[in-house]
Amino acid sequence: MKKQLFLERECTHRDSGIDGEVYNGMFFVQALQRLQSNEALKLAAKISPFYWVDAPRVMVWLCRECAAELHISDSPRAVLQGARR
Repeated sequence: MKKQLFLERECTHRDSGIDGEVYNGMFFVQALQRLQSNEALKLAAKISPFYWVDAPRVMVWLCRECAAELHISDSPRAVLQGARR
């Protein structure tokens, strides 16, 4: 059986110890694509980089502020249930 490999990425605020959630990488990429170019670049710079082709295997931890900027928390399916704490 093939082992499933997941990559973890996070926003720069994780080291601050503030609250956040883990989101599916595909939802993160889709949320970025809905933003204006300059807003998307600014927000993407706050996240550990990854190739978009890897998005299905990426879990992205976002603080509540970054998630609100992306409007990603509006979609309950975006939050990975097993990763909630």
